[in-house]
Amino acid sequence: MAYAVLPERVEPMASVRRVLLLVESSRSYGRECVSGIASYIRGRWRVQHLEQPLGEELPELAKRQRCDGAIVDIEHQQMADQVAKLHVPVVDIRGAYPPSLGATVATDDKACARLGADHFLHLGFRNFAFCGFPDVSFCEQRCSGYVEYLAGLGHETAVFEQGAGNHKSNDAFVREAVGELAERQIARWLKSLPLPVAVLACNDARGRQVLDACASAGLAVPDEVAVLGIGNDEVICDLAWPPMSSIQPDAFRIGYEGAAVLDAIMDGEPAPLQPILLPPSGLVVRPSTDVTVLDDEEVVAALRWIREHASEGVSIGSMLQELSLSRATLDRRFRRALGRTAKEELARVRLARAKQLLVDTRYKLQQIAAMTGYPSAAQFILAFKRQTGITPGQYRRRQKPFSRPLQ
Repeated sequence: MAYAVLPERVEPMASVRRVLLLVESSRSYGRECVSGIASYIRGRWRVQHLEQPLGEELPELAKRQRCDGAIVDIEHQQMADQVAKLHVPVVDIRGAYPPSLGATVATDDKACARLGADHFLHLGFRNFAFCGFPDVSFCEQRCSGYVEYLAGLGHETAVFEQGAGNHKSNDAFVREAVGELAERQIARWLKSLPLPVAVLACNDARGRQVLDACASAGLAVPDEVAVLGIGNDEVICDLAWPPMSSIQPDAFRIGYEGAAVLDAIMDGEPAPLQPILLPPSGLVVRPSTDVTVLDDEEVVAALRWIREHASEGVSIGSMLQELSLSRATLDRRFRRALGRTAKEELARVRLARAKQLLVDTRYKLQQIAAMTGYPSAAQFILAFKRQTGITPGQYRRRQKPFSRPLQ
């Protein structure tokens, strides 16, 4: 006998809570937060999501509509004041203006700074710098976290100082636009620093501006200046030259946990007294920091050659012809400096690029093989499994853990 499969019962919309969503989603951070919120909701709420860029005024539609709660991403005191007048529980997912009635669930900016500092220290850097925007709260938190953490380890940090000029807004988007005019100023600052130097930017937009300034100043990236952003906005990072490494905030979980906290508050539970700050989920390495600081100039030259040509299917033999070194001499110096051979380094760079493409794109394996110097998809799969113990497909699935609802 056949049985009909009944759909999951859906509550009438009239009985479902209405939640206002004020989240700017033109950047990957906002989109991932919205994805996390959507994963939690699954029919619990009726959501009004205003997708236009958020200015300093609460949109009229939001003022007129009744809501039971709100999730907001606000950078202006004026907007925060207007949201407070809604007199409903609010969860803020940025941390700039904690709501008086509700809670904050946001990125731990100081944890991002520590992760960036550790990355640079692991690469061997001893000169450090920070480039941010003036009077933007998350930039100030990331700067102080970076400076204080490195100071505790005995390192000084140079901080780029850019005056606010006539632009009084503390909106990060406004600061980013004004920052485009500071390229010469940043270039002069970079040229005044001891090299090689590791620069942490307050976000990806500022990191791209630092990379542009490096090009203007004739500074080699990453050999003289390594640049690391925060946000891992793939569009910005991949359009930068060279493609920019970046710290990945756990934006999906921020959205998910923020929705869960709001649900609890609307159920009558007390709001958390302290902000809930979530650490970043990781760091994506791209060419802007793919470097190891060494004293052996010929090993440095070999590493630069490998970075530039690894995806072309080249061999170590073709590099030896350009560097005029014997294979035995090169491998001996590589082992002394890095603990691995030149061939192993070539394989490592190819693998890192392949992992990035597996996570950041939907390219088929044949296309990724061609882009990373492997003659065929079959040889790429074999090499990948030999180095990692899993197939490229398995790796891709493991790096997308939040493509399904959190358990």
